[in-house]
Amino acid sequence: MNRITVIGAGALGMLFAVKLASAVPNMELVVRRAEQKHLLMSEGVSLTEAGAWPDGSKKMVKIFPKISLMNEEDCSKAAWEGCTHWIVLAVKQTAITMDLAYTVQQRMGPHSWVICLQNGIGHVETLEKFIPAKRILLAVTTEAALKHSETEAEHTGRGRTWIGSASPHYNEGAEDAQKKWVKLLEVAGFEAFLSKNITSRIWHKLLVNSIINPLTAILQVTNGELPGLPQAQQLMRALFDEGTALAAALHIELEPDLWEQLLEVCRRTSANRSSMLQDVLAGRPTELDAINGGLLKKAEAIGLSMPTHLAVYRLVKALEGRLPPIRR
Repeated sequence: MNRITVIGAGALGMLFAVKLASAVPNMELVVRRAEQKHLLMSEGVSLTEAGAWPDGSKKMVKIFPKISLMNEEDCSKAAWEGCTHWIVLAVKQTAITMDLAYTVQQRMGPHSWVICLQNGIGHVETLEKFIPAKRILLAVTTEAALKHSETEAEHTGRGRTWIGSASPHYNEGAEDAQKKWVKLLEVAGFEAFLSKNITSRIWHKLLVNSIINPLTAILQVTNGELPGLPQAQQLMRALFDEGTALAAALHIELEPDLWEQLLEVCRRTSANRSSMLQDVLAGRPTELDAINGGLLKKAEAIGLSMPTHLAVYRLVKALEGRLPPIRR
């Protein structure tokens, strides 16, 4: 029997919770605030899927999972002993703290696996202070979702999800867990794959995010508008060249058509506002330090200069300094 705990009720958290609830009846959604808990308990979690029906119309699915607070003790853990427990971390990089890692560890049992959906790099090192690397699975997804309210999200773009182990050493248990998780995702309607080189997948998404996120946040445009601006495309290329040079210096293998993949992401998610743009407009902290900041740290460690990344990093930091939401 499988049990799933999704930590984080943002757009991706709600997307995975609702879709996976069709594959596993024992679903739990963990949130930070008591107000959101009470709202979700009374109204449920709703997901709208664009173009889900043959005529292109939208489909709405609502579930009523168990709702828990982050700091609540998992009183039912003993009752689920023997079940495979999947803990999906669907929070932002900024939420991956020592406190969160400890909270996750306290929820784990002998058959628990942690699946990370984060953008950027650096979060695994924090988690490993409390959770064995062999129990951590890394997921890279191109699924797109938009949060409309505390209880509603929309699946705005279908993508793919790759799964791999955080541990560099072969582990039969982890490989079996990856296969089971891929199967659960497929049953839930996702397109999912095992990856023998998840680090490359992480870097693919990292480099794409390091271009789309900061530039859309600075220029305040949608993903699709970005490549259509000639000066912006020059900046995109400069960021891309610096990022791929860093990957080469670190001996990280990248696919040769990554630039074309970047442009395809912009086309496929053309109407989307990037998470960094949404954060800047709402006056929230961004994931900049885990994305461009993570690249800059890696570059500094080997003496590599990344002037364009440094410039956009400083510009987004300046926007973050505007604490009130930006009015449009």
